[in-house]
Amino acid sequence: MALFNILGPRIAGARVLDLYAGSGAVGIEAVSRGAASAVLVETDAEALRRSVDRLGAEPGELHVLPVPVRSALGDLARGGERFDVVFADPPYSPEAGGGDLDGCAGVLRDGGVVVLQQDEGLAPPALPGLAVGNRREYGRNVFFFYGMR
Repeated sequence: MALFNILGPRIAGARVLDLYAGSGAVGIEAVSRGAASAVLVETDAEALRRSVDRLGAEPGELHVLPVPVRSALGDLARGGERFDVVFADPPYSPEAGGGDLDGCAGVLRDGGVVVLQQDEGLAPPALPGLAVGNRREYGRNVFFFYGMR
């Protein structure tokens, strides 16, 4: 997966937050590559939970949050949770998200990175407290890498 080739050594021991997790592929892959844990946020989480259960992950490695992204970010920030890598792959449309990602800075550890995957042709959204530091294109997918301002 191209994303993990880019993130490289950031993954070992990292706490990962996978927003709009879908199948959970990014968070699960992160743990398989040495991340300490991953929180998978997906509102329609029944199939994701079954997949995580079948994997037989160690306790605390994979946690599914079946809530909207905006709620998850607020709850995690209020709980003092911080992550080294936050990954977001919102639905492909210019209207998707609608500010759901505004709370990313509140859950990011110092030196952490927010990775936003979008369809080509879409500009990266402004995320409060974060700045785009890098951009990588892979076919129709574009990764934007944000860090703290």
